[in-house]
Amino acid sequence: MGSARLSRVQAVAANTFRETIREKVLYNLVFFAVLMTLSGLLLNPLSIRQDEKIIKDVGLASIELFGTLIALFMGVSLVSKEIERRSLYPLLAKPVSRGEFLLGKFAGLAFTLLVNVTVMTLGLYATLWATRRGAGPELLQAVLAIYLGLLLVVALALLFSTLTSSALALVLSVCVVVVGRFADVIRNMREVAPGVPAWATQVLYYALPNLRNFDLKTRVVYGDPVLSSDLGWIGVYAASYVAIVLGLAFAAFRSKDLQ
Repeated sequence: MGSARLSRVQAVAANTFRETIREKVLYNLVFFAVLMTLSGLLLNPLSIRQDEKIIKDVGLASIELFGTLIALFMGVSLVSKEIERRSLYPLLAKPVSRGEFLLGKFAGLAFTLLVNVTVMTLGLYATLWATRRGAGPELLQAVLAIYLGLLLVVALALLFSTLTSSALALVLSVCVVVVGRFADVIRNMREVAPGVPAWATQVLYYALPNLRNFDLKTRVVYGDPVLSSDLGWIGVYAASYVAIVLGLAFAAFRSKDLQ
């Protein structure tokens, strides 16, 4: 990618970041801070060992939940909102290609999520330290996996955003995310529905994102070691799936009639 093209992508990404910050993302951080504070106060009567696990579990689950909500609700409006407001047309009239526009939108929301996840992670560590519970670096392994999963959700939301309206894109994105959380059910579908062809379940299982790959919360909270090879596999899976989904989004957006 040339320097001029990279600068255009960065400009779109920076503008997207500013827009998403103005979309009341900070309220998410306030809710998270309140949740962590209440968790620390309410769980004080429990034993330190039990208390520590619950706070970590609640904190990691909250990071994943709030991050997913941001990825979904903002991701589906990345393109469709620009089309509806007609703010896309003057932008594309400049020397910014559709591919650069989409990549910039993805990068901008990805950076917003990175900032959001980082602040929430610091809040989780602060809660653990304030309540004098253990706060080792192993939590970062689960946080990294959560963030990679959020990038996949952003890519999916961006794809549906290029295909349809914000409302329908949100419905489709939520459906795919929910199904992705229960990918193992699809793999074993023939046990509850023997009439389903084996090839159909295999196609669905490998075509849809397996978001369970990014769930390391239980392993980290209960001290099950996460190997570097595990994180490497998760990173390769996320990068491959994001690249495929963004490729489909680029193709759909390139052929979209914006008149």
